[in-house]
Amino acid sequence: MRNGLLSGGDIYNLLINWPKRLSTEIPFLTDIIQDRLSIKSALLSIGCGTGQHLFELQNHYDCSITGLDIDESMIEKAKQRASTIKFIVADFLDNDTLRNTKFDVIFSLGNSIGLIASASGSYDQVVKKLGSHLTSTSILIFQILNTVKERNNWSAPRQVRTKSGEYVFLRGFTTTKRFIHPEIITLFRTNEEEEFQLKTTGKANIPRISVEEMTLLLQQADFTNIRVYGDYNKGPFNADSSSDMIFIAER
Repeated sequence: MRNGLLSGGDIYNLLINWPKRLSTEIPFLTDIIQDRLSIKSALLSIGCGTGQHLFELQNHYDCSITGLDIDESMIEKAKQRASTIKFIVADFLDNDTLRNTKFDVIFSLGNSIGLIASASGSYDQVVKKLGSHLTSTSILIFQILNTVKERNNWSAPRQVRTKSGEYVFLRGFTTTKRFIHPEIITLFRTNEEEEFQLKTTGKANIPRISVEEMTLLLQQADFTNIRVYGDYNKGPFNADSSSDMIFIAER
């Protein structure tokens, strides 16, 4: 997703420990949607990045699968893998994006909903648009950071060696009254004799929202049976300690 935070498909794939991430997120998704998809069903991933989740889900479900992201380099990277998945480069909030198209399952992970909402500073438009693309018996799954909790810290660096050289990724957060500001700094060197050089830097704005406020927005958009978890093991949400807000809402 092009949001000033991430820097293209190649670096995005290196930034994340995909085996570790998919080992928790894919079982969570399949447990929620296992009885909802048939060969006639349609699934959409918003902010799909390079399509990592969709390539895994393709092994589980024989249905129509679509991935959408605003970052063209992410989608181009995804398309390099042969598959039957449809990938679209578009701004989700654009009125023409997915016009008159409905899905049985929509999911969005990796804080994509928060990053989409950053332009307006509000989740209201995002939730309404999500609702417009779901059938009367659909399910919506999305994750954002626990934005209630103050975040002013940096995580341990992630180091990745490639054929071209060594990357170091630094990820941190700052918190203001209205936003959580994630930041990613990428350093690179071609060999151990060199000093690391700054390759990319990016910062984004994720609007802060409570579980109660998000639940009200979902209810106003005619969602029911709304559940929220604090992690992908379906642990209860705790405003003080949970890292994430993971919402599940039905139509």
